[in-house]
Amino acid sequence: MNIKKPNALAVMLVLASAYAPLVLAWGPQGHRTVGAIADRLLTPQAHALVTRLLTGDLDKFGNLSGRTTLEAVSVWPDELNGTPAARATWHYDDVPVCGTAPKARYCADGQCNTEQLQRLTGVLADPHAAARDRNEALKWIVHLVGDIHQPLHAADNADRGGNRVQVALSGLRTRGRENLHRAWDSDLVKIALHARNRQQTPDDIDALAAEARGLVNEAGQGSPDQWAFESNNLARNVAYHYPGFACGSTPQEIVVLDGDYQAEAQEIVRERLLLAGGRLANLLNRALSAR
Repeated sequence: MNIKKPNALAVMLVLASAYAPLVLAWGPQGHRTVGAIADRLLTPQAHALVTRLLTGDLDKFGNLSGRTTLEAVSVWPDELNGTPAARATWHYDDVPVCGTAPKARYCADGQCNTEQLQRLTGVLADPHAAARDRNEALKWIVHLVGDIHQPLHAADNADRGGNRVQVALSGLRTRGRENLHRAWDSDLVKIALHARNRQQTPDDIDALAAEARGLVNEAGQGSPDQWAFESNNLARNVAYHYPGFACGSTPQEIVVLDGDYQAEAQEIVRERLLLAGGRLANLLNRALSAR
């Protein structure tokens, strides 16, 4: 497939069409960063309602979690994995990276990220909904907005969103065997944010929040479907732009991601995290207004 390397923001702004199987997106550091940015961009009214909805928050075991911020609850849906409450297909829109497919094919019965984001936003915005339902809707929304901004959570090449593509990052030591999806989830995030570990938000989170506000003003708020379009386009043009790529085929050998690939990927990872945080704040500000 003939792929060009576009400017990361330009790709997101020039979208026409396009859309990863279950895998954890971003990892704790990315999700916490999205939540922390949104925490700082909430209106006073939305912040007060978020605080109220998180009062008495429960962890996956049904115990009081003590979590009171969007940053803190951002990883809750991933913690549910292995429990009856896990919802595997909600984390992605499994759209092909080559060609197109009707949404009904990759989102049967609405069990995908974009459809659930719209449904959960309705639950959150309903002041008559049960408090626990609104609490869990909020936590899912925080996580799923982050997920759909990860390019490999909105694209698939019959490889589980890059999970079957074994990679090595040139000049970077990773923790054991690495795959394309996990590299975008974690390794590239840590480098892009200049953070010290994979669990914490970067030290300059306040500056990132301010930058996120401006980036959303430039790129636009959009909708879950549009966010998926953006991510799929970035996956087509950048994430899957590795040596030896072929539609519907997984490389048999380890793919080396060179310095140029990593530099472009890091720019996109940073932009997507900031956009996710800014858009999440806007979504919550609107859903919780006059409630």
